[in-house]
Amino acid sequence: MKSIKKLLKQALVQSERERDSFAKSLGITGGQMSVSVIDFISDQQDKTTSQHSIELEFNLRRSTVTVMIQRMEKRDLVKRITSANDKRQKLVSLTDKGKALVPKIKAKIKMDNADLQQRFSPEQLSATIEVLEYIKNGKDNE
Repeated sequence: MKSIKKLLKQALVQSERERDSFAKSLGITGGQMSVSVIDFISDQQDKTTSQHSIELEFNLRRSTVTVMIQRMEKRDLVKRITSANDKRQKLVSLTDKGKALVPKIKAKIKMDNADLQQRFSPEQLSATIEVLEYIKNGKDNE
């Protein structure tokens, strides 16, 4: 039997290549689209979220998200604003330029999902999701 984790890594590399190519067509980096941060923010109330919510959603370290947000700010995709509820907390909000990318990113995500649903049965996709969730959660979290 093939190594599932090796195959997962190879699939991830291919997925990242495809993502990078699509992101480049939008004038953003693959990293900025990689975890669909723009899509995630667009789904939040007022198109705004905390950095901590991004960290939790994508299982990323604070430093990784900080750098990603800084780079997205430089490209005028997001801005940091002070929370109305807690002046110490900064929230991340989409700029007009970031909002303009939302329909294209959502369409790409929808197209990718439709492609998988066309090629594989619901049972196969369900089993794949179960395996990926198990790997994502780690053996220690059973």
